[in-house]
Amino acid sequence: MALSEKLTGILRSNTNLSELDLNNLTERQGWDIVYSLKPKAEPKTEICFTGFSPKVKSELTKIAEENNFRIAKSITVNLNFLCCGQNAGPAKIKKAKEKNVILLNAEEFRNLIKTGEIPR
Repeated sequence: MALSEKLTGILRSNTNLSELDLNNLTERQGWDIVYSLKPKAEPKTEICFTGFSPKVKSELTKIAEENNFRIAKSITVNLNFLCCGQNAGPAKIKKAKEKNVILLNAEEFRNLIKTGEIPR
């Protein structure tokens, strides 16, 4: 069975498959190859800021975004860091600890950005 024109064009321009290889593929196999070519996005490091004034939280969020962090608004399954200010709620901290999230203060977060060092 012949592949669609669209699929054949994509495979010809993005693979080294021969015409014989192309002729032996099913439409499904061809699309599986196309989807396997798409680079997988690396998971972003996720951080949540809590207990900060709006101004400080905004500054920290900007730093995190500039350094390719995903910003979470709550304790999520994929959360890596909880950055806590003076007014951080005990329930949020407890939930983060239960999920083995690394707790940071603002200074430790800035040091993490600068050096890559994770406090223990």
